[in-house]
Amino acid sequence: MRITPVERDAASAALGCPMWELGPCAGCGQLMRRYGRYAAMYCRVCRAVLNGP
Repeated sequence: MRITPVERDAASAALGCPMWELGPCAGCGQLMRRYGRYAAMYCRVCRAVLNGP
C-alpha cells in the first residue's frame, strides 16, 4: 500500500490518532488504527465478518 503524506494526514485526522499508529487491516488491507493504544488487527468490517451475525 502506498499513500501520500497528504492522504496519511487526512486518515490520521479522520481516525483521531497520530500518523505513526496507522497501518493496514490484517484482513482487507484498509488503512486503520493498527498500532498504539486502542489499536486492533482487523477493521470493524472484518471483525463483523469474522464474528458472524
